[in-house]
Amino acid sequence: MSSFEGHPPLAKRLHRRWRQVASGASFVLFGAGALVVGGLLLPPIRWFVRDAARRQRLTRAVIGGAMRFFWNTMLGLGLMRCRVHGAEHLRQPGVLIVANHPTLVDAVLLLGLVEDAAVVAKQELARNPLTGPLIAAAGYIVNDDGCAMVQAAAREFARGGRVLIFPESTRTRPGAPVRLRRGAANIAVRTGCRVVVVTIAVSDPVLYKGAAWHAMPMDVPRFEVVVRPPLDVAPIVAAHGSVALAARDLNARLQGIYDTEMSDHGAT
Repeated sequence: MSSFEGHPPLAKRLHRRWRQVASGASFVLFGAGALVVGGLLLPPIRWFVRDAARRQRLTRAVIGGAMRFFWNTMLGLGLMRCRVHGAEHLRQPGVLIVANHPTLVDAVLLLGLVEDAAVVAKQELARNPLTGPLIAAAGYIVNDDGCAMVQAAAREFARGGRVLIFPESTRTRPGAPVRLRRGAANIAVRTGCRVVVVTIAVSDPVLYKGAAWHAMPMDVPRFEVVVRPPLDVAPIVAAHGSVALAARDLNARLQGIYDTEMSDHGAT
């Protein structure tokens, strides 16, 4: 029996090697881009735009453009493929956008798609010297205080803005079920906003929690992104005697969506 029997074809192995190199280059590009955005593009906005709200919108527009550029660069390098369904729902005003979090680049994808969105960011990112200044300049919401988080989200919705949250609070490991915390549900029922549910399914594990940057699967990963129409939470709130019960009910409904959608895509 040949020692090569059962091995992937040479072309596939070479393409995987290319994607490993391209992945490293992409991380370098992302770091350099963050320095350029934070050091060159945002300071003029901070210096010359006096209106705080306009300054914030411009900052988010710059970050969104940078994310689109980075995502399209990764697609161009052949690191992954992607299809998005229902992207028009991300343009709805005053909505809470809820997404699962299978890979390191989910935020890059969604920030490039969503205009003028306040991201709910982890405390570690807010303290990071590379990402912290960008989070502060964009007026993103830090998840260190539940009440403050709800209040900040309410201000965004009042002006027609959008809030993006990953309610798992961390990346899902391959093969593990999506497990939602109640932060997103609490924001929704306490502000009365509509909820746009985004499911991100990836054909092959890549850039998952604990994975090295060079751990590329043999096949090119395919991202399948489905954006559902806005969900009105008012009937859920009205059906319960307390916001706590309404939040529990909404969280269970959202959990059911992810259980079903991930199962349909062959994931648990």
